[in-house]
Amino acid sequence: MSSSTGSSFEPTSVEQVHDMWLGILEFLGTNATNSWSFMMDRGIGFVMPPQVRSLPTSHARASALAQAEFARLAGAQLFHLDASAGRAADQATLRAQNLVELAPSPSGLIVWEEAPYTVAGGIPIRAVSWGIAYDGGTWMSWWSDNAATVRAGLSAPESLGLFGRLMFHEEAHLPPKGWPAQAETPGDRSYPAYRSLLSAWTAIDSGTIEEAEASEAIPAVRKSGKRLGITVPAVRRLRAATAASAAVTTPDVIIRRVLAGTQITGRPYPGTLPDELAPWHCYTADGGHSLLVMLDPMNRGERVTAGHEATTLSGVFVPAPVKAVLRAGWRIQDGYVHTPLRYDSTLGLLTNPEDDEFDLI
Repeated sequence: MSSSTGSSFEPTSVEQVHDMWLGILEFLGTNATNSWSFMMDRGIGFVMPPQVRSLPTSHARASALAQAEFARLAGAQLFHLDASAGRAADQATLRAQNLVELAPSPSGLIVWEEAPYTVAGGIPIRAVSWGIAYDGGTWMSWWSDNAATVRAGLSAPESLGLFGRLMFHEEAHLPPKGWPAQAETPGDRSYPAYRSLLSAWTAIDSGTIEEAEASEAIPAVRKSGKRLGITVPAVRRLRAATAASAAVTTPDVIIRRVLAGTQITGRPYPGTLPDELAPWHCYTADGGHSLLVMLDPMNRGERVTAGHEATTLSGVFVPAPVKAVLRAGWRIQDGYVHTPLRYDSTLGLLTNPEDDEFDLI
C-alpha cells in the first residue's frame, strides 16, 4: 500500500462492475497460480494462512491462495460507489470496532467510480474485495485498474489478457475483532488503503450513503457466470444520501441499516401479524423470522446490531424472534416497537429457542 495522490483516470461506470468481477474470477481460475508462484520464487512476499505457508512448493502455496480468493469472490456482493458516495465516505469518522460486524456483507467487492488513491507510478487502485478469513477474521485484497493503466501507457497491453481489467495489488489479514491502527495514521503507508475501505463501510452502515436501484446482470454476464459455476448478483449502486433520504426513518430503511446486508428478503411471515408489527418483520439466516424492536431494559445510548454485542451509537434496535415478542408483549411508542425482552452483554438477546422460526428451504 502506498501513499495517496489524486487520480485523473477515467471514471468506472456501474455497468463495468460485472465485467471487472468476472475478470478477477477468470484470472484466479487460470493465471493466478502461475503468476503468484513466479512472484514468490523471486522473493515477493504474500500474506498466507499458516496451513498455506507450510505447503512444500510455491506452486502449491499460490494455488491455495488463488482458490481461497476465488471462493470469497464467487459469493461476494457487488457494490459500486459513485463519485458522490466516494466524497461522502471520505468525511466518515472511523471508530475501532469488529470488522465482521461493520462490513455490509460477509464477502464483497467494492468498485469506485473515481479511484480513491494511487500507488507507485500513479497506478490507480480501483477496487477492494473482502471475505471471512481462515480464523474468522477478515481477509482483504486490493485491485488496481489495469485497463486504465494500459490506456495511460503505464503497462503493456498484453497484461490485459494475463490479469484482466483489474490487477491484484496486495492483500491483508486482520484477526477476529482486529482493527487496523493504520486506518487512523495518515503517515502510514497503509493508511489510504484501509481508510478508503473502512470509510466506505462506515458510510454504508451510518446511512451517509444510500442504495439506488440495483443494476442487474445482462444475459451475456449471466452466461459467463454459469460457465464459472456461480450465480451473478446484481450490483448494489451507492450514492450520497440526500438530506431528505438521510432523515427517513421508515421501517424498511431502519431494517436495512441495522441488519447491514444480513437480511434475507422475500421471506414473508407464515402466520398473521398485527398491522402495527408487520412493517418491522425481517428474516436473517441466524435469527429466522424476526421483528426489529427497541428493548426497554437497555442502558441509554447503547445500540444493539443484528444480534451482536452492544456498541455506543444512537438507537437501540435488535431483531427478536416474532414469537418471543408476541409472548413477552409489545407496544408502539414514538413509531417504534418496544418489548420488555432482556439483553445480556455476554449472551445476547435472552429468548426461548422454541420461539425461533426458520423456513424449511
